[in-house]
Amino acid sequence: MPQFKKLKKFLQRSQHPTPQGTPPRIAVGAPSSAVDLNPDSRPGSLNDGDGSRVASRNSDDAQRPAASSVLPHTAEPQDTVTRGVIPQLDAPMSTILIAANEREQEGEREDFSNVTDAGSIQNPTIAERESEHQNLQKRENRGTITGRSPITLAEHVPKDDLPQVGEDAHEIVQSRNTKAAERTRGDRATRSVAISKDEETTRKFNPLKAILSAINTDDNEALPIRNAIRNVLSRINALEEHFDSRPIDVEEQRRRSEVIHKFNDIEERLRVLSEEPRPRPLNDHSQGYGDIFELLENLRETVFDYQKIQQTKIRDQQCNLINPDEAAVLNGLRCARGVEYRHSNHRGCLKGTRGGVLDEIELWTEDPTKPSVYWLNGLAGTGKSTIAQTVAERVFACGQLGASFFCSRDFEDRRNIKLIFPTLAFQLARKYPDFRSHLVPLVRSDPEIAHESLYDQMDKLIVRPLNGSKISPVIIIDALDECQDEEPASAVLSILGQFVSKIPEAKFFVTGRPEPRVREGFRLPMLAEATKVFVLHEVEPSRVDNDIRLFFGHKFSDLARRRSLDDWPTKEQLDLLCERARGLFVYAVATVKSIDKPSTNPRKQLNLLLQSPESSTREGKTRLTGNTTLDLLYTSILQEAFSDVNGPDNDPMVRSVLGAMILAANPLSPSTIAKVLGLDPEDVFPLLSSVQSLLIFRDIDFPVRPFHKSFFDFLIDPDRCTNLRFHIFPPEHHLRLSIGCLNLMDRMLDRNMCRLPEGVANLDVHDLKERIEKFIDPALQYACRSWHTHLVEGPAIPLALPRFLERNLLLWLEVLSVLGAVKNAVSALKAAVGLLKESSTLDLAHDCYRFVTGYFEIISASSPHIYHSALVLCPTTSIVRKLYETHAQPFVRVVHGVPVLWDSNIAAITRPSGIFHAAWSSCNRFIATSPGSGMTVDILDSVTLQRLQSLKCAPGMENFAHCKALIFSPDSHLLTCVGSLYPNVCIVSWDLQTGGVVSAITEDDQQPGWLPVVTYSNNGKMIGVSDLYTGYFMISIYDVVSGIHMYNIEPAVHGGFYPSGRVLAVWTHGEFLRVATTEPEPITIWEVRFTPRAKLTLVERLWVPNFLDAPIMIAPTPLATHRIVLRRMVEFSVWDTGDSKLLLRQATGTLPLDMTFSSDGRSFASLVTESEVHIWREHSTGYELQGKLESHTCYTTPLLSPDGKSIITFGDSRLRLWHTENLPTTPSSPTPQHSKDFLLDFLPDGPSAVVTRQGDNVVQVLNLKSGLPQMTIDTGMEVYGLKVIGNTIAVIAEGKVVTWNALGRGSLPGTRVGPEDSTQTITFDQPTSSAVVAAISPDLRYIAVAEIFGTYLYNLSNRKKFDLRQTTAASPLWFAPGDNTLWFACADMVQTWPKNYKCHDVPQSHNIEHAPRESPWRSSLGYKVMNDRWVLNAEGKRLLMLPPPWQSDASLRVWNGHFLALLHKSLPEPVILDFEP
Repeated sequence: MPQFKKLKKFLQRSQHPTPQGTPPRIAVGAPSSAVDLNPDSRPGSLNDGDGSRVASRNSDDAQRPAASSVLPHTAEPQDTVTRGVIPQLDAPMSTILIAANEREQEGEREDFSNVTDAGSIQNPTIAERESEHQNLQKRENRGTITGRSPITLAEHVPKDDLPQVGEDAHEIVQSRNTKAAERTRGDRATRSVAISKDEETTRKFNPLKAILSAINTDDNEALPIRNAIRNVLSRINALEEHFDSRPIDVEEQRRRSEVIHKFNDIEERLRVLSEEPRPRPLNDHSQGYGDIFELLENLRETVFDYQKIQQTKIRDQQCNLINPDEAAVLNGLRCARGVEYRHSNHRGCLKGTRGGVLDEIELWTEDPTKPSVYWLNGLAGTGKSTIAQTVAERVFACGQLGASFFCSRDFEDRRNIKLIFPTLAFQLARKYPDFRSHLVPLVRSDPEIAHESLYDQMDKLIVRPLNGSKISPVIIIDALDECQDEEPASAVLSILGQFVSKIPEAKFFVTGRPEPRVREGFRLPMLAEATKVFVLHEVEPSRVDNDIRLFFGHKFSDLARRRSLDDWPTKEQLDLLCERARGLFVYAVATVKSIDKPSTNPRKQLNLLLQSPESSTREGKTRLTGNTTLDLLYTSILQEAFSDVNGPDNDPMVRSVLGAMILAANPLSPSTIAKVLGLDPEDVFPLLSSVQSLLIFRDIDFPVRPFHKSFFDFLIDPDRCTNLRFHIFPPEHHLRLSIGCLNLMDRMLDRNMCRLPEGVANLDVHDLKERIEKFIDPALQYACRSWHTHLVEGPAIPLALPRFLERNLLLWLEVLSVLGAVKNAVSALKAAVGLLKESSTLDLAHDCYRFVTGYFEIISASSPHIYHSALVLCPTTSIVRKLYETHAQPFVRVVHGVPVLWDSNIAAITRPSGIFHAAWSSCNRFIATSPGSGMTVDILDSVTLQRLQSLKCAPGMENFAHCKALIFSPDSHLLTCVGSLYPNVCIVSWDLQTGGVVSAITEDDQQPGWLPVVTYSNNGKMIGVSDLYTGYFMISIYDVVSGIHMYNIEPAVHGGFYPSGRVLAVWTHGEFLRVATTEPEPITIWEVRFTPRAKLTLVERLWVPNFLDAPIMIAPTPLATHRIVLRRMVEFSVWDTGDSKLLLRQATGTLPLDMTFSSDGRSFASLVTESEVHIWREHSTGYELQGKLESHTCYTTPLLSPDGKSIITFGDSRLRLWHTENLPTTPSSPTPQHSKDFLLDFLPDGPSAVVTRQGDNVVQVLNLKSGLPQMTIDTGMEVYGLKVIGNTIAVIAEGKVVTWNALGRGSLPGTRVGPEDSTQTITFDQPTSSAVVAAISPDLRYIAVAEIFGTYLYNLSNRKKFDLRQTTAASPLWFAPGDNTLWFACADMVQTWPKNYKCHDVPQSHNIEHAPRESPWRSSLGYKVMNDRWVLNAEGKRLLMLPPPWQSDASLRVWNGHFLALLHKSLPEPVILDFEP
C-alpha cells in the first residue's frame, strides 16, 4: 500500500536523527503557485460529505455501530520534544511494519481509478466541490427542525417509527426495535470482526504529530504559530483517542480513511516546507509561516469536518430518543423559528481569516477558569455575525454547543426577547437527555411559563435544569442589539447578570453592536465582572486588511477559475479594493456579490466599480468610516442594475418595490410585495434579482431583505443616495403601502376564512396554525397586521379607509383573532381616531375603537364569537351594530340589560382575588395592580387591560406581607411595592422588562401605618419611605438595586428642630426630596437632597385659614409650585403653594374620600361616593368640573393617568378604565345607585322575573319576552330579601316579611301597587339593624339574615333566633324546598346548614357546582358558566362569552331553566339572558 510505503520510508529515515545543533529549516522558498495549500482545491482533496465522491481506499473493514458521544478533549500536550530533532516513535518499527503487511495480505487494495501517473488524486471540479458541500449540509440538516411553526420534535423521528393510534408503549418500543433491526440487516451481512484497539490505529498520526512538534518556534515572532500548533496537536490527540476507542462500520471506516489521507498529504507538505529556509517575516502571509498557518488551518478544518458529521449523528440519535410525551410537552413551548446557527443566512469566516479572534474565543470556550460571558463587540459591517457563525460551527463540532439564537430585526419572532429563553431551553432539551428530564416536569407543571416574565423564564427554563443536569454547554446569542428592547440596559443581559453566578458551568457567547442599552447591560456590576469583552472594530487595522485581502483573493481566484479569467484581478486592483473597504467586511461581500453574477462580465464590472469617482458621495454630514466607498458601491450597483430600464417611466415601479422591501414591518417575499402593491409578480421578481448582490432571498416566495442595514440607511438618506431614481422618501412609500394593504384586504378578506366550526374558541382548534397557512395568504396576513404602521408614517389618510371600516371591519378582526394579533387592531383604530380629527369618518372610527376595546377579550379568545357574542352584546345605538347586525349569529337573546349607548368605560377586568392597590406608570403604558393580600403584582396594558406579566416577590416572602403601596420609578423601568405585617416592613422592587426582583428589603423594627408614602429619587436609584400617621418625623432612604438601607432623614440629623406635628406628604422635586409637615406653621414645606447628612431647608409656609390638621394631597408637578388639596368634613380646597392662592373650594356634603392628580397638576379626580367620581380641569381662574363618572364601584382612590386622559376605578374584584373626555357633568339619576347587588327570583307561571336592588324600596316584575316591566311594587321599605313562592312575592325589609300577589292587580302590564296592596305581614321579635341580605323558606317558617358580622336564623313559628357562628356574612342565601336546608353562597363556594340548625354544628362546604340542581346557582337544563366567562350548554358547546363588566362570581348568577340573570353591582341594571335553543 502506498500509504504504508511512505510511512515506512519516513520512519526508517527518522531512525537517524539530525545532528545536534542543526535545527531543521522551516518555511518555504517556492512560490505559492507551486504548492496549492487549499485542501479543497489541491490534488488529493477528499470529499467529507455523504459519499457522493470517494477518492480514498475502499475498505472491507468490519462494520460496527457509529460513535454516539461527544469527542473527548485532551489537555494541551506537553512540549517534551527536543527542539530541532524529529523524535523516534515510541513503538518498535517492527510492530508497525507487521501491522501494515498483515493488512496487505488480507487483500486490501487501493482504488486508483482517479490517480494520475504522477501518483496524485485528480483535482475535483468546482461543480463537484459544490455538490459535496450541499450534500454535507443536507446530512447536517437531516432530521432537524426547520422553518415550521410550531416546532415539532416528531420531525426527527422516521415516519415508520412514529406511534400509530391505538398502539401502547410496549407495542411502540417493540415496533421500533423490529424496524431498526430491518434497517441494519443488510449491513450485518458485511460485518466482520471489529478492529481492536491495536497499535496500528494508535500510531497513524504519530509521524504528523512528530513533525508538528519539531517545528522551531523559539523566536518571539513565532508565538502565534506556537499556539496554533499546540491547538492542532490537542485536537489530533482527541481525534486519535476517538479513533482508538470507538467501534466503526463501513461508512465510518471510509470517513476515517479520508481523514488519514488528508493528514498524510499535509504531513508531506509540511516536510517539504521544513527543508527550505525561511526568507520572509512571520506576518507575510504569502510565504513562510503564512504557509504553515494555512496548513495548520487545513488540519484543524479536517478535524472539524469529521467531528461535525459525528455530532450530527449524535444529535439525530438524541432526538430519536425523545418519547412522545416529552415531545408533546416541549412542543408546547413558544419558540422562535429558524434561529439556530445552521438555519442562519450567515456564512462562516473564510479559511485563514479572523484567526486571532477565533483562536481567543476557542480558548475561552475550553478554559473553565475564563469568565462565563463573552461579548464580541463591533460596529456595523465588521463581521460579528460571520464570526458567530464560525464559532457556532466549531463549538458544535467539539460537542460543546448547547443552543444558539441568531436575532434579526427583520423577523418578528427573531427580535422578540420573550422568545429567547424558551427557544434556548428547547434546543438544550433536544440535545441533553439529563437537561430534558429536569425541564419537562417544570413545563408540564406550568405550561404558560413561556409567557411569563423573563426572570421566571430564565429561572425555570434555563437555570434550574442546568443546575440539575450539571452539563457545561456553550450558548450563543448573536446580534442582541437587533431585538426589540426599550430598556436603557438590555433586559436579557440584566437577567443574565442576575443568574450567571448560579450556572458557572455554562458559557454565553453574545455579539452585538455597542448600542447604549447593550453597552449599559454589560456595565451592570453583576455582569461586568463575569464578562470578557472583545472590541472587533479596535483590532489592528493591518490584521483586518489582511483578512479582507484573503477574502478578496479567495473569492476572485474561484471566480477566475470558473470563468477562465487569466491574470485577474491585478495586484493594483486588489490594493484599491482593500483600501476602499476600510476594514468593513460588508463592503467586501457586497463587492464580490455584485461582480459574481452570471449576467455580467467580471472584468468589466470590476473596472466600473473602481473607476467611479469617490467625490460623488455625500458631503457635509457626519458619517461612519467607510460610508464614502460603501455609498459609491451601492450607487454603482443600482445604476448598473437598472441601466437598461426603459426610461424614467419605470423608475416609480423600481422605487415602489425597493421602498416596500426596506420599509415593510417584516420581510416580504417578491410575490407578497407584488400583491400588496398591485403589481405583477413576474415584474417584481426580475427587478429584485437585478440587485440580488445587495439582498438576501432565494425565490419568489422567500422573504427578501437587505443583506445589511447600511443599504436601508443609504436609500432613505438624500445626502447619501443622491440619485433621485433610487432615493426612497419614507412618508410617500408608507402611504402607498397603507393603500395597497387596504385594497388587498378589500379583495381577499372573506367570512370564516379558516373554516372554523361555530361556537369554538381559538384554543379549541388543534390545527389552527395549519389552517392559517392553508387559507390565509401571507400577503393578507401582512396587510391585516401592519397596514396601520404605514398609515401612521404616511402623510395623508387613504380614501379607502372609510370603506374598509364600513365593509371589512369584522372580517379583519376575524383574521387578527386567529393570528393572535388583536392588539394590532387597538393600535390601528386608535391611530385612525387620532388622524381623523376633522373627518366625517371620525365617529365611525371611534365606534370601531370602542367595539374592539370593549370586547377585546372576546375577540382575542374566539373568532366565531365576534358574531356569537361581541356583536350581540353591542349597544343598540352603536354604528358597528347597525352596519353589521345582519351578520350576527346569536345563540342567546338578551332579554333585559343590553346597553343603549357606549359609556366612558373603555375596558374592564375581573380578578376573583380582588384589586385594592394600583398605580400608573409615568409613561402611561402600564398599570400595576395588587390584591392587597400578599406581595404579588399584575402589570396590565393601559389600553386593553390585558395582563402583560405577573410579578412575584422573592422566595420566602410570598405570604410575608400585605401590599400597602405601589409606585413606578420615574423612567417606568422599575416598580416598587411596600408591604407590612407587624412588626415588619418589606419593600420589593422589580425590573419591569425582566420581571425579576431587583431588591427585597426587610426591616424588623418599623411598622408603616395604613397609608405609607413612597417616593423615588429623580434618578430612580433611591426610594424614600415614610408614614403619614406616625407622630415622629422620619423618612427612610434605600438604594433600590442593592436594597441597602442608606440612611434616615430626621430632624435631629438633618434640621436641628423637632416638629411636634406630623408628616403630611412626601414627594420628589428635581434632585430634592420635599416634605410637608404641620409644624412650625399650619403647613410647612421643606426640602433635602438625597444624600446622607444633608440639611433640611425651609421652602415655604402655607397659611391656610381654619386648617384642622386634615389629610392633604400633594401634586408633584414640573412647575415651580405645587398643588395642595385640603379635605374637610363637607368640602375640599385646592391651593397653589407659590403664593398661597386658593384655586378651588368645593362643597361635597360628605367627607371627600380621596383624590389624585395628573403629573402636570392641571387635572385631578375626586372620589365623592363609592359610585361617583368627579374630574376637574384647570382653567384661567382655577379648576372647573370636567365630568362625572357613574355606574361603577370604587372603594379606593381613583387614579388619573399622568397625561390626564384616562382614569381607573377599582374596588372588590373589578378594575375599570375610563376616558376623561366628553363626560357628563350632571348625574344620570338624582340619587346615587350601583352600590349594592340586585335581588332576583323567577315566577314559576309565565315568563316573568321579580327583581330589585338591595336597599331599594321598589320591586319590579319583568316580562321575559319583551324585557319590559309588567308590574311595579312600591314597598315603602328598604328591601334586603326577596322570594317568589308560587304566585306570591315575599320581601324582607326592616324586620318584616311582606307578601304581594303577583297575579292580582299586577296582571296588566305597567300596573303599580303599594304597601296597601300587600296580602300578609309578619314581624320579627328581634328586628335587625345592619342586614345585608336575607332569604325566606318556601313554607314561610324560617328567615335567614346575613348581617355585617354574621348570619342569623329566625324561626317565625316560635320566634327564636339562632346565631350561626360558624359562618360569615354570605350573599345570597337559599332554602332548599322540602327540607328547608339552608344554603350559603359566597364567590364560587356554597355551605349547607342542617335543618335542625344547632349552633354547635359545622356547615359543610362544597364547590358551587355541587349545589342542588334546583338551586338558583345551577341550571336544571345543564347550562353552566365556565371560568366566569364562557356559557356552555349541556353538550359543552360555547354559546356566549361574557364581557368583563358582565363577569361575576357564581353566587351573583341566577338560573331558571334556560334563563340566566347577572346581578352584580357594576351593572346599571340586571342582565337577563335567554338560551332557549
